Amino acid sequence: MEDCDAILNRCFNEKRLNPLLEEAYKIRISNFSNVIYFYTPGMVHFDTPFHKAINPYRFPAISVTGRMCYLNCEHCRGKLLETMIPASHPEELFNICKKVKRYGGYGCLISGGSLRDGRVPLKRYIPTIKRVKQELGLEVVVHTGLIDRNLAEELASAGVDGVMLDIIGSDETIREVCHLNRSVQDYEQSLILLEEYDIPSIPHIIVGLHYGSLKGERTALKIVYRRKIAALVIVVLMPLSGTSMENVTPPSPGTVTRILIAARLLKPNVPLLLGCARPRGPYKAALDVSGVRAGVNGIAYPTVEAYQAAVRLGLSVKIEDRCCSLLWKDLITVGEGR
Repeated sequence: MEDCDAILNRCFNEKRLNPLLEEAYKIRISNFSNVIYFYTPGMVHFDTPFHKAINPYRFPAISVTGRMCYLNCEHCRGKLLETMIPASHPEELFNICKKVKRYGGYGCLISGGSLRDGRVPLKRYIPTIKRVKQELGLEVVVHTGLIDRNLAEELASAGVDGVMLDIIGSDETIREVCHLNRSVQDYEQSLILLEEYDIPSIPHIIVGLHYGSLKGERTALKIVYRRKIAALVIVVLMPLSGTSMENVTPPSPGTVTRILIAARLLKPNVPLLLGCARPRGPYKAALDVSGVRAGVNGIAYPTVEAYQAAVRLGLSVKIEDRCCSLLWKDLITVGEGR
């Protein structure tokens, strides 16, 4: 059996991509059914020939810091927070969640900007999250930033459905891009704490985070390989207007595909997703097709090309108007995954 390094060497160095794609897809088919999940949570308008998702309260993203983030990372500059619903106080969060329930939503993503130590300030919202779970019966996914033991314990007590956490595999990237005086080990420790408290973790690897170059992706893959996780999400640097990376060229679809293949081979029984963040247009269409061929279990906001590729491969498409990080729950419901 190949070890982690051998798999990564093949995925990164093998010149021919098609044999790797075929190998990854065979692993996907041998470990999962022929169902592929497409996720359209309603955070952005989604209107295609195969599905429409126009209710913004199906599964909205909520920021507990509004547009404020102390880190002001080079790739974001707080721009991503502008697309979220602000909830600066716990009662405001609960009122938004009541609105989600009233408009037929399934749940919400609770996120926000980071403090100077890399944590999202969630602790005072824990009692509210517990109320949302118990009184409204909504699904709650939390984007935490780095985690300490106290927060892990509180998230477990609140009964969150999952924790999303970016895994950065380069100390240089952590310092220069995220302006954070922490280390790669701190990110793995966060996953260890989630595992210890039996909280479903959905790590995200951002391909090209270091100004479009591959820097820590291989190390990030090694970290998730070592850990028990609920699902793995691969996303791609999106050069956002108004940031220092707005003119950066993201990694090619072929490069990202190699990351997807490596993830599939390293975690054959773990749900694999192509997440929300990836460049639009022809880039997205090409990557989506490669993602289907690489054996992903789900795609957020898929293109028509992704749908067509899935049909060509004989996959059965299931569409959910909720966050893709909950794929692990969908698979467990039907007896798949982990």
